[in-house]
Amino acid sequence: MKSIYVKHPDAEYVMPFLFNIGFFISALGELLKNEHNPIKFVYGTLRSEWSGGRPSPMAIYDLEQIDKYIERLTKKNIIPAFTFTNLSLNKESLKNEYCNKLLDIGAKHKCHFIVASDVLYNHIKKRYSDAVMVCSVIFPSINFKKLFFNETKFYNKMLDKYEIVVVRPEWTLENIDNISKLIKDPSRIEVLVNQSCAYNCPNVKRHYKIIGELEHGKITNKKYTQVWTHFCPNQTKPEKQRSLIINDEKIDKLLSQGVKKIKLQGRTYPLNGMLNELTRHFFKPEIPPEKIRKELQNIYRESQNK
Repeated sequence: MKSIYVKHPDAEYVMPFLFNIGFFISALGELLKNEHNPIKFVYGTLRSEWSGGRPSPMAIYDLEQIDKYIERLTKKNIIPAFTFTNLSLNKESLKNEYCNKLLDIGAKHKCHFIVASDVLYNHIKKRYSDAVMVCSVIFPSINFKKLFFNETKFYNKMLDKYEIVVVRPEWTLENIDNISKLIKDPSRIEVLVNQSCAYNCPNVKRHYKIIGELEHGKITNKKYTQVWTHFCPNQTKPEKQRSLIINDEKIDKLLSQGVKKIKLQGRTYPLNGMLNELTRHFFKPEIPPEKIRKELQNIYRESQNK
Protein backbone atom coordinates (compact mmCIF):
# COMPACT_ATOMS: atom_id res chain seq x y z
CA MET A 1 0.00 0.00 0.00
CA LYS A 2 1.52 3.31 -1.11
CA SER A 3 1.09 6.65 0.57
CA ILE A 4 2.26 10.16 -0.14
CA TYR A 5 2.33 11.15 3.51
CA VAL A 6 2.37 8.20 5.89
CA LYS A 7 5.45 6.17 6.86
CA HIS A 8 3.62 2.95 7.67
CA PRO A 9 0.30 2.96 5.78
CA ASP A 10 -0.24 -0.75 6.49
CA ALA A 11 -0.38 -0.07 10.24
CA GLU A 12 -3.53 0.68 12.23
CA TYR A 13 -2.61 3.84 14.12
CA VAL A 14 -3.97 4.46 17.62
CA MET A 15 -3.94 8.20 18.31
CA PRO A 16 -4.45 10.26 21.54
CA PHE A 17 -7.06 12.61 20.09
CA LEU A 18 -10.28 11.63 21.85
CA PHE A 19 -11.70 14.67 23.69
CA ASN A 20 -8.33 16.39 23.12
CA ILE A 21 -6.72 18.46 20.33
CA GLY A 22 -9.81 17.56 18.34
CA PHE A 23 -8.89 19.38 15.14
CA PHE A 24 -6.23 16.77 14.36
CA ILE A 25 -8.86 14.15 13.57
CA SER A 26 -10.61 16.19 10.89
CA ALA A 27 -7.44 17.92 9.65
CA LEU A 28 -5.54 14.66 9.16
CA GLY A 29 -8.61 13.13 7.54
CA GLU A 30 -8.76 16.00 5.07
CA LEU A 31 -5.01 15.81 4.39
CA LEU A 32 -5.28 12.09 3.61
CA LYS A 33 -8.59 12.27 1.76
CA ASN A 34 -7.07 11.09 -1.53
CA GLU A 35 -5.30 8.10 -0.03
CA HIS A 36 -5.76 5.43 2.60
CA ASN A 37 -6.04 6.84 6.13
CA PRO A 38 -4.41 4.41 8.60
CA ILE A 39 -5.76 6.17 11.73
CA LYS A 40 -8.23 3.58 13.01
CA PHE A 41 -8.55 4.40 16.71
CA VAL A 42 -8.51 7.48 18.93
CA TYR A 43 -8.30 7.11 22.69
CA GLY A 44 -8.83 9.23 25.79
CA THR A 45 -11.72 10.19 28.01
CA LEU A 46 -13.24 13.04 29.95
CA ARG A 47 -12.25 13.76 33.54
CA SER A 48 -14.29 11.38 35.63
CA GLU A 49 -14.02 8.86 38.44
CA TRP A 50 -13.16 6.06 36.03
CA SER A 51 -10.62 7.95 33.92
CA GLY A 52 -6.88 7.38 34.11
CA GLY A 53 -3.69 6.93 32.09
CA ARG A 54 -2.94 10.64 31.80
CA PRO A 55 -4.80 13.54 33.42
CA SER A 56 -7.86 14.36 31.36
CA PRO A 57 -7.75 17.91 30.00
CA MET A 58 -11.47 18.61 30.34
CA ALA A 59 -14.78 17.66 31.88
CA ILE A 60 -17.95 17.94 29.79
CA TYR A 61 -21.32 17.14 31.31
CA ASP A 62 -23.54 17.80 28.29
CA LEU A 63 -24.29 14.19 27.36
CA GLU A 64 -26.04 15.15 24.14
CA GLN A 65 -22.92 17.03 23.02
CA ILE A 66 -20.74 14.02 23.87
CA ASP A 67 -23.07 11.67 22.00
CA LYS A 68 -22.95 13.79 18.83
CA TYR A 69 -19.16 14.09 19.06
CA ILE A 70 -18.73 10.30 19.26
CA GLU A 71 -21.19 9.81 16.43
CA ARG A 72 -19.21 12.17 14.17
CA LEU A 73 -16.05 10.16 14.81
CA THR A 74 -17.64 6.83 14.01
CA LYS A 75 -18.97 8.26 10.74
CA LYS A 76 -15.34 8.91 9.80
CA ASN A 77 -14.68 5.16 10.31
CA ILE A 78 -12.65 5.91 13.44
CA ILE A 79 -13.23 3.88 16.59
CA PRO A 80 -13.14 5.86 19.87
CA ALA A 81 -11.57 4.04 22.84
CA PHE A 82 -12.46 5.30 26.32
CA THR A 83 -9.57 5.14 28.79
CA PHE A 84 -11.38 3.98 31.90
CA THR A 85 -8.07 3.10 33.57
CA ASN A 86 -8.29 4.40 37.12
CA LEU A 87 -6.46 1.93 39.36
CA SER A 88 -8.40 2.77 42.52
CA LEU A 89 -11.88 1.69 41.54
CA ASN A 90 -14.14 -0.28 43.87
CA LYS A 91 -17.74 -1.47 43.85
CA GLU A 92 -18.91 1.95 45.00
CA SER A 93 -17.16 3.55 42.00
CA LEU A 94 -19.32 1.48 39.67
CA LYS A 95 -22.39 3.43 40.78
CA ASN A 96 -21.05 6.72 39.39
CA GLU A 97 -23.92 8.05 37.29
CA TYR A 98 -21.85 10.22 34.94
CA CYS A 99 -19.37 7.41 34.18
CA ASN A 100 -22.16 4.96 33.48
CA LYS A 101 -23.75 7.43 31.09
CA LEU A 102 -20.41 7.78 29.29
CA LEU A 103 -20.31 4.00 29.12
CA ASP A 104 -23.82 3.91 27.66
CA ILE A 105 -22.87 6.42 24.96
CA GLY A 106 -19.72 4.47 24.13
CA ALA A 107 -21.58 1.16 23.94
CA LYS A 108 -24.25 2.73 21.73
CA HIS A 109 -21.59 3.68 19.18
CA LYS A 110 -19.57 0.43 19.45
CA CYS A 111 -16.60 2.16 21.10
CA HIS A 112 -13.77 0.28 22.79
CA PHE A 113 -13.10 0.41 26.53
CA ILE A 114 -9.55 0.38 27.89
CA VAL A 115 -9.52 -0.81 31.49
CA ALA A 116 -7.02 -1.56 34.26
CA SER A 117 -9.46 -3.01 36.76
CA ASP A 118 -11.09 -6.44 36.95
CA VAL A 119 -13.94 -4.82 38.87
CA LEU A 120 -14.68 -2.42 36.02
CA TYR A 121 -14.16 -5.09 33.35
CA ASN A 122 -16.82 -7.25 34.98
CA HIS A 123 -19.18 -4.30 35.38
CA ILE A 124 -18.93 -3.33 31.71
CA LYS A 125 -19.30 -6.91 30.48
CA LYS A 126 -22.33 -7.45 32.71
CA ARG A 127 -23.95 -4.31 31.32
CA TYR A 128 -22.82 -4.89 27.72
CA SER A 129 -21.72 -8.45 27.02
CA ASP A 130 -20.60 -7.56 23.49
CA ALA A 131 -18.40 -4.61 24.60
CA VAL A 132 -14.95 -4.58 23.02
CA MET A 133 -12.45 -4.54 25.87
CA VAL A 134 -8.80 -3.46 25.76
CA CYS A 135 -6.32 -4.63 28.40
CA SER A 136 -4.42 -1.53 29.53
CA VAL A 137 -0.62 -1.45 29.62
CA ILE A 138 -1.07 -0.54 33.29
CA PHE A 139 -1.66 -4.21 34.17
CA PRO A 140 1.79 -5.50 33.09
CA SER A 141 3.49 -2.23 34.09
CA ILE A 142 2.63 -2.64 37.75
CA ASN A 143 3.29 -6.40 37.77
CA PHE A 144 6.44 -6.92 35.69
CA LYS A 145 8.72 -6.86 38.77
CA LYS A 146 6.76 -9.46 40.67
CA LEU A 147 8.43 -12.80 41.27
CA PHE A 148 7.36 -15.45 38.76
CA PHE A 149 5.54 -12.94 36.55
CA ASN A 150 5.87 -14.27 32.99
CA GLU A 151 5.01 -11.35 30.75
CA THR A 152 4.61 -13.33 27.54
CA LYS A 153 2.25 -15.82 29.19
CA PHE A 154 0.34 -12.91 30.68
CA TYR A 155 -0.27 -11.35 27.25
CA ASN A 156 -1.44 -14.62 25.73
CA LYS A 157 -3.74 -15.24 28.67
CA MET A 158 -5.20 -11.74 28.35
CA LEU A 159 -5.82 -12.35 24.64
CA ASP A 160 -8.25 -15.08 25.72
CA LYS A 161 -10.18 -12.50 27.72
CA TYR A 162 -9.72 -9.19 25.91
CA GLU A 163 -10.10 -8.30 22.24
CA ILE A 164 -6.95 -6.12 22.33
CA VAL A 165 -3.96 -6.17 24.70
CA VAL A 166 -1.55 -3.24 25.08
CA VAL A 167 2.04 -4.45 25.64
CA ARG A 168 4.89 -2.68 27.39
CA PRO A 169 7.42 -1.14 24.98
CA GLU A 170 10.21 -2.72 27.07
CA TRP A 171 8.84 -6.18 26.33
CA THR A 172 8.45 -5.25 22.67
CA LEU A 173 12.08 -4.15 22.36
CA GLU A 174 13.40 -7.17 24.23
CA ASN A 175 11.46 -9.55 21.96
CA ILE A 176 11.49 -7.59 18.72
CA ASP A 177 12.72 -10.56 16.63
CA ASN A 178 10.38 -13.20 18.07
CA ILE A 179 6.97 -11.64 18.59
CA SER A 180 5.27 -13.73 15.90
CA LYS A 181 6.48 -16.84 17.72
CA LEU A 182 5.68 -15.65 21.24
CA ILE A 183 2.21 -14.14 20.76
CA LYS A 184 -0.73 -16.23 19.57
CA ASP A 185 -2.28 -13.34 17.60
CA PRO A 186 0.11 -10.39 17.05
CA SER A 187 -2.61 -8.48 15.17
CA ARG A 188 -4.44 -8.00 18.48
CA ILE A 189 -1.59 -6.51 20.49
CA GLU A 190 -1.07 -2.76 20.61
CA VAL A 191 2.46 -1.35 20.67
CA LEU A 192 3.34 2.07 22.07
CA VAL A 193 6.22 3.53 20.02
CA ASN A 194 6.93 6.88 21.69
CA GLN A 195 6.93 6.13 25.41
CA SER A 196 8.57 8.98 27.33
CA CYS A 197 8.94 7.18 30.65
CA ALA A 198 12.15 5.53 31.85
CA TYR A 199 13.04 1.96 30.87
CA ASN A 200 11.43 -0.42 33.39
CA CYS A 201 10.53 2.62 35.46
CA PRO A 202 10.60 1.65 39.16
CA ASN A 203 8.00 4.29 40.01
CA VAL A 204 5.37 3.44 37.42
CA LYS A 205 2.74 2.45 39.99
CA ARG A 206 3.28 5.77 41.76
CA HIS A 207 2.81 7.54 38.42
CA TYR A 208 -0.62 6.03 37.90
CA LYS A 209 -1.59 6.62 41.51
CA ILE A 210 -0.91 10.35 41.36
CA ILE A 211 -2.83 10.59 38.09
CA GLY A 212 -5.83 9.18 39.92
CA GLU A 213 -5.28 11.63 42.77
CA LEU A 214 -5.27 14.53 40.32
CA GLU A 215 -8.36 13.24 38.53
CA HIS A 216 -10.33 13.23 41.75
CA GLY A 217 -9.10 16.56 43.11
CA LYS A 218 -6.91 15.12 45.84
CA ILE A 219 -3.83 17.03 44.59
CA THR A 220 -3.36 20.18 42.51
CA ASN A 221 -1.96 20.40 38.99
CA LYS A 222 1.16 22.05 40.44
CA LYS A 223 1.69 19.21 42.90
CA TYR A 224 1.10 16.63 40.17
CA THR A 225 3.76 18.23 37.95
CA GLN A 226 6.26 18.37 40.80
CA VAL A 227 5.74 14.74 41.79
CA TRP A 228 5.64 13.43 38.22
CA THR A 229 8.89 15.16 37.26
CA HIS A 230 10.55 14.00 40.47
CA PHE A 231 9.60 10.37 39.89
CA CYS A 232 10.18 10.43 36.16
CA PRO A 233 13.01 12.74 35.08
CA ASN A 234 12.76 11.17 31.61
CA GLN A 235 9.76 13.39 30.97
CA THR A 236 12.01 16.37 30.34
CA LYS A 237 14.51 14.60 28.07
CA PRO A 238 14.56 15.11 24.29
CA GLU A 239 13.43 12.15 22.20
CA LYS A 240 16.94 11.08 21.16
CA GLN A 241 17.79 10.50 24.83
CA ARG A 242 14.74 8.35 25.54
CA SER A 243 15.37 4.62 25.61
CA LEU A 244 11.84 3.44 24.80
CA ILE A 245 11.39 5.02 21.38
CA ILE A 246 10.63 2.36 18.78
CA ASN A 247 12.08 3.63 15.51
CA ASP A 248 10.89 3.13 11.93
CA GLU A 249 13.12 0.12 11.29
CA LYS A 250 11.72 -1.65 14.35
CA ILE A 251 8.14 -0.71 13.43
CA ASP A 252 8.67 -2.30 10.00
CA LYS A 253 9.95 -5.40 11.75
CA LEU A 254 6.84 -5.50 13.96
CA LEU A 255 4.54 -5.11 10.97
CA SER A 256 6.32 -7.93 9.16
CA GLN A 257 5.50 -10.20 12.12
CA GLY A 258 1.80 -9.51 12.06
CA VAL A 259 1.60 -6.60 14.50
CA LYS A 260 -0.84 -3.98 13.21
CA LYS A 261 -1.73 -1.59 16.02
CA ILE A 262 0.83 1.21 16.45
CA LYS A 263 0.08 3.59 19.30
CA LEU A 264 1.23 7.16 19.93
CA GLN A 265 0.99 8.82 23.33
CA GLY A 266 0.52 12.55 23.74
CA ARG A 267 -2.83 13.33 25.38
CA THR A 268 -1.25 15.98 27.56
CA TYR A 269 1.13 17.36 24.94
CA PRO A 270 0.67 20.93 23.72
CA LEU A 271 -0.27 21.44 20.09
CA ASN A 272 3.33 21.82 18.89
CA GLY A 273 4.39 18.80 20.92
CA MET A 274 1.79 16.61 19.21
CA LEU A 275 2.81 17.98 15.82
CA ASN A 276 6.38 16.97 16.61
CA GLU A 277 5.29 13.42 17.49
CA LEU A 278 3.34 13.14 14.24
CA THR A 279 6.32 14.42 12.29
CA ARG A 280 8.64 11.85 13.89
CA HIS A 281 6.40 8.81 13.96
CA PHE A 282 3.62 9.24 11.39
CA PHE A 283 4.70 11.32 8.42
CA LYS A 284 7.39 10.38 5.93
CA PRO A 285 10.79 11.95 6.72
CA GLU A 286 11.20 13.39 3.22
CA ILE A 287 8.24 15.71 3.80
CA PRO A 288 9.47 18.89 5.52
CA PRO A 289 7.80 19.25 8.93
CA GLU A 290 7.03 22.87 8.22
CA LYS A 291 5.11 21.85 5.09
CA ILE A 292 2.95 19.49 7.15
CA ARG A 293 2.35 22.17 9.77
CA LYS A 294 1.26 24.70 7.16
CA GLU A 295 -1.03 22.25 5.39
CA LEU A 296 -2.74 21.24 8.65
CA GLN A 297 -3.06 24.87 9.75
CA ASN A 298 -4.56 25.85 6.37
CA ILE A 299 -7.07 23.01 6.58
CA TYR A 300 -8.01 24.12 10.08
CA ARG A 301 -8.43 27.76 9.05
CA GLU A 302 -10.59 26.81 6.08
CA SER A 303 -12.80 24.67 8.30
CA GLN A 304 -13.26 27.60 10.70
CA ASN A 305 -14.32 29.89 7.87
CA LYS A 306 -17.01 27.57 6.55
